[in-house]
Amino acid sequence: MRNIIVTLLLPLVFITTMLQGCGFVDIDTPGQIDGKKMYADEQGFEDVLTGIYATLAKPNLYGRQLSFGFVDEIAQLYYNDHEAALTTLTKTYDLQYRDTDVRKQIDRIWESAFFTVYTINDLLQQAEGKHFAHLDTYKGEALALRAMLHFDMLRLFAPNYSRPHELSIPYVTKTSTQPSPRLTVDECYQHILADLNKADSLLALSSAKRTPAEMYVSRYAIKALKARVYIWAGNKSEAAKYAKEVTEGPYRMVKEEKVLQLFMGYAATSECVWVLNAPKAYLDVRQAFYPARSTATCNMVRNNYKRLFSTSTFTPTNNDYRFQAYFTQTNWGRPIVAFTKLYDKNYEETQEWQAGRIPGINMIRLPEMYYILAEALYDTDRNASLDALNTVITARGLQPLSFSEIATPERFRQVLVDEIKKEYWGEGQIFFTYKRFEMPMEGLNSKVFEPNDATYILPLPQSEENKD
Repeated sequence: MRNIIVTLLLPLVFITTMLQGCGFVDIDTPGQIDGKKMYADEQGFEDVLTGIYATLAKPNLYGRQLSFGFVDEIAQLYYNDHEAALTTLTKTYDLQYRDTDVRKQIDRIWESAFFTVYTINDLLQQAEGKHFAHLDTYKGEALALRAMLHFDMLRLFAPNYSRPHELSIPYVTKTSTQPSPRLTVDECYQHILADLNKADSLLALSSAKRTPAEMYVSRYAIKALKARVYIWAGNKSEAAKYAKEVTEGPYRMVKEEKVLQLFMGYAATSECVWVLNAPKAYLDVRQAFYPARSTATCNMVRNNYKRLFSTSTFTPTNNDYRFQAYFTQTNWGRPIVAFTKLYDKNYEETQEWQAGRIPGINMIRLPEMYYILAEALYDTDRNASLDALNTVITARGLQPLSFSEIATPERFRQVLVDEIKKEYWGEGQIFFTYKRFEMPMEGLNSKVFEPNDATYILPLPQSEENKD
């Protein structure tokens, strides 16, 4: 069985940089972390966890590549014709995963994820035997973050749950220089769910009031993650159970025209279950989608977006506000369509974030729970399934669907996938949706990417691939 060795240097550099101002760095031994001092009180645990959240919001993880960047680029949403020669971006569109430049992006995603896991594991190990008022909160959040990171690495680097006994990725739970063995797909799911269950139990015991609540992993965020994991594992009853608990929580779909102000690089107000505070992501958003002129690194919206949104059917009473909120016609020497869902033009002009709003990356939003409910209930309660789907559709300004429009499983799946694409463009969920349903992807220039391992399983990093 192959093993994976997680490099330990970068987490130490990260912790050192983050905590120098807190007095946790050993002055007598430059570069060494004084672990006893750093974790001597509750504040130390909170500071490290704050640093972990900040790391998740960096470009190699959810601050770009796992949200509006790499995983959306390989989902065939964009094109770039700035240069005649192949570029890293155009090779990414073409799923040339083993190309040197594309591979570097993949390697950095993997390494950043497991560096963060290492830091989480260090926090959890340091917490053993300690008793502080809110330590259960920090442990619970850390476990949930560990589960989420492993789940997303599993979704990228391993087969679907339909192949449960195949080797996938390691599930790293210790800070050790010893190699971590790769586990089967099913074994990884069991570890992910175990961490989420333990995280939920710890937060249930906690008296801490984290504010604003949506900036931290809450019990509702854990339930949403469980719903996401269970639907991937094909356990529809458990997926529906947890998705329903979230929809019955304090979150609400905004109404129609308010969608126009819902995103723009901010937490999605009443729909947001969890957001990462990421004010610097704005720079990458602008570079990727709305530079002053066309560049070799910007994503331009493909012409088929109007077909997806069925714009020819729009009327005054059937008008998808997402279409208006997400895309802008502009001119870079020729007419193009820019993706502006995550772009705040007002901030560009004033350099001030809107008062009362959190600039960041939406990690979990309410519509996903309704989509999971619709899918999970389709075979057993067609009325409830349709109601869940229409909850999102009508909130976005469209007329409700009828039973005839989802009469067969095939038609329902296509409606569901199209809805997810319309709702989650720019949020890193579309590639995963294609993969889970094992659907072909329509590439550029009439190319079709078939639903196979070459399309949907990223290669392990070069530094790990040949280790035994």
